[in-house]
Amino acid sequence: MNKILVIGIRLFFSCLLLQCEELMQKNIVGDEKRWSPDANLTQWTEGKKFKAGDVLVFKYNRDPFLMVAAVRDKYLFEKCDLYVGAINLYRSGNDHVVLEKGTTYFAPYLTTYCENGMKLTIDVE
Repeated sequence: MNKILVIGIRLFFSCLLLQCEELMQKNIVGDEKRWSPDANLTQWTEGKKFKAGDVLVFKYNRDPFLMVAAVRDKYLFEKCDLYVGAINLYRSGNDHVVLEKGTTYFAPYLTTYCENGMKLTIDVE
């Protein structure tokens, strides 16, 4: 009887984990071009709807110029002034960012790439 209960509990939690994975959508930023100056990030977001709990995956060569800065301040984002306003800085080259409700702006920490348009605005319902 105890073995059946243990198996039942394990089965329940396995199903729960599978459902949670289905609820969270993973998105590789820039698709095959990944997080790079060659990616058309404006086009990449077209038609996508993001919700809280979705995961953005930033894949790039571990290059300090491509580190990803996340900001909430639109003015700082538009001016590419990320040194002051960064709420998070991602630098692993395989960064997983769980989205929260609201708008978050992403750009490379290197100002030159940001000024050349390598920017991403994510609105989360």
